Amino acid sequence: MMTYEKRRRRRESHNAVERRRRDNINDRIQELFTLLPESMIDAQTKPNKGMILKKSVEYIRQLRHALQTQTDRLHELETGIPSSMAAAAAAAGIGQPHQPQTSSGLAAMFAGAASMPSSRTQGGDGSMMNNNGL
Repeated sequence: MMTYEKRRRRRESHNAVERRRRDNINDRIQELFTLLPESMIDAQTKPNKGMILKKSVEYIRQLRHALQTQTDRLHELETGIPSSMAAAAAAAGIGQPHQPQTSSGLAAMFAGAASMPSSRTQGGDGSMMNNNGL
């Protein structure tokens, strides 16, 4: 008698667990149905689990494809910006952006003066004269 009661309780427990599992699956399928866009739902037919799952997979694939397309386009735009900017700058006659000098201001001033062509030349007697002969 004890074994019959034990089997009955075990079966009831198993049935309750199985019912919760089915309810959970059905709830998730219903949630998927609510997430589908109306354009994917056929108003003429009653939605069943198989159709909902099939349309959900189809929709996820469409979203993945759209995401990949947008990611590719963004990458194209990001890599195209530097070359487009350089081409536009060249067309406008603008050179490379100014790079700040790394040396101190005084050293840069003397380095700049040393590299400048002198407007004075040394005369035959060692005296300095300008390009006008003065």
